[in-house]
Amino acid sequence: MLRNRLIVASFMAVLFAGALHADKVTYMAKGEFKNAEGVTITDWSAAKVTFKTSDDKSTSVDYKDILSLDRHYGSMGAELANALDLVGSDPGGAIDALAAVAENGSKLDREEATIIRAQLLDNESANNASAAPEAMKAYSDYIKNWKAGYFAREAYRGLAALQINNKQTDAARTTLRNMARADNAMQREGNQALGEFEAGERKWSDAITAFKAAQSAAKTEKDSNAEALAKAWEGWMTLKAGNASEAKTLLESVTTDESLDDPDSTTDEIALSVAFPALGDTHFAGGNYQKGYDAYIKGAYYAWWARGNQEGRCLGRAYVCAKKLEGTDAKWKSRKEKLRTALALGFPRILQDSDKE
Repeated sequence: MLRNRLIVASFMAVLFAGALHADKVTYMAKGEFKNAEGVTITDWSAAKVTFKTSDDKSTSVDYKDILSLDRHYGSMGAELANALDLVGSDPGGAIDALAAVAENGSKLDREEATIIRAQLLDNESANNASAAPEAMKAYSDYIKNWKAGYFAREAYRGLAALQINNKQTDAARTTLRNMARADNAMQREGNQALGEFEAGERKWSDAITAFKAAQSAAKTEKDSNAEALAKAWEGWMTLKAGNASEAKTLLESVTTDESLDDPDSTTDEIALSVAFPALGDTHFAGGNYQKGYDAYIKGAYYAWWARGNQEGRCLGRAYVCAKKLEGTDAKWKSRKEKLRTALALGFPRILQDSDKE
């Protein structure tokens, strides 16, 4: 059956070669969506994608401006297309087929086959831990051959996540450092990921260093929202390191920045979902429960909006603030009861912990 299907596919490809042999690239240019159809992608990297139009003119687009690209009916070879067709029905067969393309395919096909194979093995490792070493090797193979390739971000992050899950902390740290150093185009994202990793390891000073580097790269990229995200994390880590005054200054520079606005992503909301809870902690530690309450409520909102994991914690801390203030004004008792109801319905364990304070 497979052989017959491939024969039919080959016949159709020949029949419609002129109509189908074209790549598609969608990207942003000066704030407008651009659809480049009937083009051929000739090169790609962590920094940019280059393609030729039907009249043989070459165009390069920055990676950050690429919204989507499709080579399936264009420059993608039949062997890679056939391997991808197996992903849903025969993942094992797809992995083997992708390995063959990674050895013998065209320049772009080899790179794409390598990363997809690594991701399939990564998915398999979620259910079968014994597949993790092979998945890590597959990601490492990609990085070895394309350290600043078009899919390098996925390779570094995938490898680091597997290393963390397998208690290879030092290896994960090295992977993320290598991501930040591999190319200027990945400097910000690599340092942001490294900072968040160090935060998880409670290495506050190392995390701060990484977040400062991420801010510097964001300034170079003229990405104010990414800069705010890194600064919010720096403020949180500065608080963790014991410098509440400096942390408050950093965090308020994010929470009061009215220029934050990213209609194409949630980077600005994520930055605020980090900054407001940390700011709430600085106010709470200083005994200013009203400002703490305000910050926690806003933190809960932005955590919900950005699908973060601090919504329940923020509501719990706001509840504690309201408890401490209920003797000062009747409105605080009302707010406390509303928060108690919300916590009982959505975060009962956090309510139990909050009632102990």
